[in-house]
Amino acid sequence: MAFEELGKVIMKAILTGLTILGLATPAAAESWHAFSRSANSAYMADVDAIVVEGDITRITLAIVPLRGDAGDLSHTTDTYEFRCGANQWRSPLSIEFGADGTEVGRYPDESDWLTARNGTIPGILKEIACDGVRATPPHWPTINAFVEARGPGA
Repeated sequence: MAFEELGKVIMKAILTGLTILGLATPAAAESWHAFSRSANSAYMADVDAIVVEGDITRITLAIVPLRGDAGDLSHTTDTYEFRCGANQWRSPLSIEFGADGTEVGRYPDESDWLTARNGTIPGILKEIACDGVRATPPHWPTINAFVEARGPGA
């Protein structure tokens, strides 16, 4: 076997091993953009987790309380799906997280597609997911970072 072929075999074996260990694939990054607030909650979209499959574009929304004990990681995430060209949305899954940040409930929803109206949460999320609109900084790498940044008792 020629030296060049041996090198290819060794490299393939190394990459196969790293892939099995999960080290050769890129880490799932997060970039949470707060795009709206109410008196009690921040609405944040993870723009690094936007996925396009066929005519469906998917994005994750987090609804994070603005008040609470220091370190309280309670929040909800909702998966939103869009048919961008048809201006339609649905939210097939909501996940609730407890104060320690662990999942406490998963709520699937099989609702029909609805029209994404301008100025509503689905309408704004459609602009982010389908049109590339982004919130102004700061952005946070995790929900935990956002909670830490808001400070105790905020």
